[in-house]
Amino acid sequence: MREDSFFVLKENIDKNLVRLVGDEFTHLSRVLRHKVGDRVTCFYDGSDLLVCVVKSINKCEAILEIIETKKVSSNPKNQITLFQGLPKQDKLELITKMLTEIGVSDIIPFSSKYTLGTLDAHKRERIDKIVVSACKQCKRTSLTRIHDPLPLKEIDFSNYDLVVFANEREEKNTLKDLEEKISVSQSIAYIVGAEGGFSEEEIEFLRDKTFSITLGSRVLRTETAAVILGGLLSTQKGV
Repeated sequence: MREDSFFVLKENIDKNLVRLVGDEFTHLSRVLRHKVGDRVTCFYDGSDLLVCVVKSINKCEAILEIIETKKVSSNPKNQITLFQGLPKQDKLELITKMLTEIGVSDIIPFSSKYTLGTLDAHKRERIDKIVVSACKQCKRTSLTRIHDPLPLKEIDFSNYDLVVFANEREEKNTLKDLEEKISVSQSIAYIVGAEGGFSEEEIEFLRDKTFSITLGSRVLRTETAAVILGGLLSTQKGV
């Protein structure tokens, strides 16, 4: 089976037959040029891996028959959410790709005083495609959820056991201080500011609601901080 023959399904026909449409159909039929009788691997968001045989192909869809189901071991086992200050588009794309591979479950962009980035419908479509591509690469079937942006002050932290704030002005709490808190937390969120950081008022707002830590003496780019802290949380939780 070819390594790149890995497709995301959106709808089924009956128990054993599924329909492949849209970009995934284009990739199967026009890019990889699969034919009737070829074996491919598919999945729904969060499902097991489905080994399929191509039964028919027309101009807009392919019908596949499921012949085998394989368990997935690479899906996240715990919920880790990133609240990301809206960065420039290329940085959000990199963050999305890397965190999907790491095992982050949700990315929630937010606006604050110094954010410059936006996330319109066109950019959102591109980000969603990056999620699919990254899931295929790391053989994960649960798609990272990219949420609509919201203002910083409207974030609800009450659904999380632990909320970590990557605060470049923090002088006391370090990554080592996180270890015990991570071990007893099932639902974890972390907050990384955009390129311009936070205002004093925003820092005080976040300190009151989160566990503020420093990532070290060096000032990190927003995408670096997002990946480093996400990787640490993922490793500690074994996701």
